Amino acid sequence: MIKNDITIRVAGRAGDGSLTTADILSKVFKDMGLWLVTYKDFPSNIRGLPTNITLRANEKRIYYGRKDKLDYLLAFDKKNVEIHIEDVIENGVIIYDNSNEELSQDLIRDYIHYYFIPMQSIAKNQLGLEVIKNIIAVGVITYLLKMDYEKTKEIIYNHFLKTKGDKIASKNIEAFDAGYNYAKENIKKVDEYIIEEVKNPEKTYFIMGNEALAFGAIVGGCRFYASYPITPASEVLEILSKELPKYGGVVVQAEDEIASINFAIGAAYAGVRAMTGTSGPGISLKTETIGLAVMNETPLVIYLAQRAGPSTGLPTKVEQSDIYHAIFGGHGDAPRIVIAPGNVKEMFEFAVLAFNLAEKYQTPVILLADQVLAQNKYTIPIDEINLKKVKIERGKILTQKELDEIISRGGKYLRYKITDDGISPRTIPGMEGGIFTANSNEHEEDGYTTEHPKKREEMLEKRLRKIYQTAKYSGDLPENLIFGSGEIGIIGFGFTYGPIMETMERLKNENIDVQFLQLRTLWPLDEEGIKSFIDSCEKVIVVEQNAQGQLANVIKMFYPNHDKIESLRKYDGRGFTPKDIVDKVKEIVRVSSSLLT
Repeated sequence: MIKNDITIRVAGRAGDGSLTTADILSKVFKDMGLWLVTYKDFPSNIRGLPTNITLRANEKRIYYGRKDKLDYLLAFDKKNVEIHIEDVIENGVIIYDNSNEELSQDLIRDYIHYYFIPMQSIAKNQLGLEVIKNIIAVGVITYLLKMDYEKTKEIIYNHFLKTKGDKIASKNIEAFDAGYNYAKENIKKVDEYIIEEVKNPEKTYFIMGNEALAFGAIVGGCRFYASYPITPASEVLEILSKELPKYGGVVVQAEDEIASINFAIGAAYAGVRAMTGTSGPGISLKTETIGLAVMNETPLVIYLAQRAGPSTGLPTKVEQSDIYHAIFGGHGDAPRIVIAPGNVKEMFEFAVLAFNLAEKYQTPVILLADQVLAQNKYTIPIDEINLKKVKIERGKILTQKELDEIISRGGKYLRYKITDDGISPRTIPGMEGGIFTANSNEHEEDGYTTEHPKKREEMLEKRLRKIYQTAKYSGDLPENLIFGSGEIGIIGFGFTYGPIMETMERLKNENIDVQFLQLRTLWPLDEEGIKSFIDSCEKVIVVEQNAQGQLANVIKMFYPNHDKIESLRKYDGRGFTPKDIVDKVKEIVRVSSSLLT
């Protein structure tokens, strides 16, 4: 018997209701006290192409939704069996809708248990509604996994009642019962998987990365958000459009990417905490305005949820190939801060932090995530989202009294005053005596345009100083974290946190010790800390979801011994599995052992 440890993939075509099936199962599993993570793998069209979502559940905490193999595959058509059959574990299960076509012999494996359920036919003949077959599937799974029947019915009813009303909710209950009863009457359970309620479960949230970021932005004082809809950042726009006005905020769905960031920089100039969100094609278009925010020192938060590129690329697939662009994108010397959360807790916390950093250092801050982290859901303990720890730090904003004192002494307000830390006191438009020019030209301390060589040097050095000296050594930036110990090191950022943490656990069970450096601040880079970590290892693997090894190359800019650094790269649009990383570590262990013998 395998209890409370299961990975289920729901696979159909876009429009089949696969995501709804997984959503309902997630709610049931959470209600039963399990820890959950999802992994969405969906096409960039609305209907017709194969789509799937993987749901992983365990009574112990888990960090990543993509396991090496599947325990259950729910396939609504033959094509999805063909696509996913190699991912099914030995003694795993395929639940197949054979309404239209039986599986050919080449798709029958003796190590897999099959349950053939004519879900579409049941939906059509018994309920008169083919689209409801996905809820019939929930009934089948509820029976097979011996889940709480009444609890599942209640969750299904409430799920549809909120958005569809009683009539549709009741119809879905009929579908659930039809699936459950068909399985009960026609299927003999031969697999070992069951789901039972966990006693005294920890109180948790089950939340999407984009949800956590949106709520963090609200708590962090964001009161203006402008964006153009783009996957995988769109949920932030959707959530904030509903929630931000409740707190006096404004959300603008702009006509394009350029307009959205210019809306945001205007709001930030006016003194409002402002953010824009985007992905690969959008960050390309926003780059000129990021340079403007650097030049006129306007606090601005840019949420960049990476996807596979270049150009339109793979809009719904994961990649971490915008590292160069986030750090160096744009012309001229344009320093900025780039921070990278690795889990949903950090998505919330870094959203708050990004606004503090932007205002304190009067600079654009790029909050760099990825499709896996942005669009999947994770279980986290409720106490990890601690609102009491939230602090709002607005930096050097003059009060009217302080501004009056400057004027009364015969002085003049200098928006870009040269200071030791590179940060100048700023005012909010409308303050008496605080008027200044903020444009895209190089300028003097008062904001007026200059081409004087000395003043150009001073002003550029000021902008560099506040990032590469003041911010870098301030303790304000997210600390890079080290987990474990061992002669083999792993460096990663973003969603790779999840599979790397699981890799460490697996290797520990095989008496292989590794240590993991999670990079949470990508720029300005903590080269001293990274050097110290690499020096403590015999070999270091940089795990990143791109083809060129962008993160490894950035590290190599500051670390001379390149032979110590190996790059593990993946760029097929699907995230790493723990096995990918485990195999690389074992390869290094084997090579090291052979050199010693």
